[in-house]
Amino acid sequence: MTDRSVVLYELVSLDGFADDPGEGEWFGDADGRMIDFLGEVIAGQDTVLLGRRTYEKWAPHWPTSTMQPFADFINRTPKYVFSTAAPALDWTATTHVSGPAVPFVAELTQRAGGDIGVHGSLTLARTLLAAQLVDELRLVVAPSLAGSGTPLFGHDAPLQRFELLSHERSGDCLLLHYRRRR
Repeated sequence: MTDRSVVLYELVSLDGFADDPGEGEWFGDADGRMIDFLGEVIAGQDTVLLGRRTYEKWAPHWPTSTMQPFADFINRTPKYVFSTAAPALDWTATTHVSGPAVPFVAELTQRAGGDIGVHGSLTLARTLLAAQLVDELRLVVAPSLAGSGTPLFGHDAPLQRFELLSHERSGDCLLLHYRRRR
């Protein structure tokens, strides 16, 4: 067995809704520490898992972005995009996966390598959480109640316990790092 972890990085509101920055008006109040936190999250990752919608949003944006350290990371890192149909957009280092995510990710965790990141991709994130395949949660919690949107945590997942490894502030946001209890 390897020590390869599946690490879920999400931006969430106080009431548990998740979104990409700029997509919802509820996200804000962070400072430069959030970028440092993101840099720490991606430092150990050598693989990224994306859902189709996130891939379609990101594929035209990140290849020309200068937002560091994420632009260089996401453009060079091998990406697996989960979708029943092949993505229409080409993005370097991307592999399409048309089959179910759970057995694919379970097998991927057994291969040698660094951590496996899940960024955005809420449907995929919820699927992996329900299957208890997420080892770490790296959350940026905004000081807002969104009121609506896509909840990060679904009602179909079994009880899971995580331990808090660290907590910090970035402006009025909280930067939280949890690891699954074994």
